[in-house]
Amino acid sequence: MDDEKLFSAGVSCGGLNSREQIRVMLCELVRHAPEPLTIEQAELVLAQEGLANYFEFRQALDALLEEGKLIASKTKTASSLSLAANLYQPVEELAKDLPASALSRALLAATRLQEMQRAERDQMCSVAALRDGGFYVTFRQGDGSNMLMSVTVFLATREQVDETKAKFLADPSQLFGAVLTALV
Repeated sequence: MDDEKLFSAGVSCGGLNSREQIRVMLCELVRHAPEPLTIEQAELVLAQEGLANYFEFRQALDALLEEGKLIASKTKTASSLSLAANLYQPVEELAKDLPASALSRALLAATRLQEMQRAERDQMCSVAALRDGGFYVTFRQGDGSNMLMSVTVFLATREQVDETKAKFLADPSQLFGAVLTALV
C-alpha cells in the first residue's frame, strides 16, 4: 500500500488531507466544543466521522500535547483537552483555511456526541442480561438521590437493546412523557 492510500485510509470525501489541517481542526474543536473535549471524544469526532485518518489524528494529537499547544487534564474518567491560552488568536486565523464543510461537520459531531454522553449520564440506562436469554433494560430519569422515574422493559436481543437505548438517548423525554401522559 502506498503512503497516499495509507494516509487517506478511513477519510471520507471532504475530510482533512494534511497533518497541519488535523492539528488546526483539533485546536478548533477544543476551542468551540460545548463542554471540555476529551481525547476519546476528539478521536470519535475526527476518526469515526471520517474527517481524518486515525493514525494521522494520533500523531497530530501527540505532537500538540508534546509541544504544549494542547493540555490534557486528567479527571476520574478521562483526559480533558484545553488549548494553550496564547493560541486562541492564531488558531482562529488558521481555522479560516480549513474546509468549511469539514469544520462544520466536526463541530456538529462534537456537539451531538457531547449531548448524547450528557444524556447517558443524566438519563441513566442499564442493561441486565438474563440467564435464560434476553435482557432487562432500565431507563431512569434523575440522579441517585432525586430519582423521578424508572421504567424497565424486557428485550429479546442485543440488537433490540442497542436500538432502544439509542432511541431513548436521542430523546429521553419521549418515553417519560408518554408514561406520564398515560398515568395522568
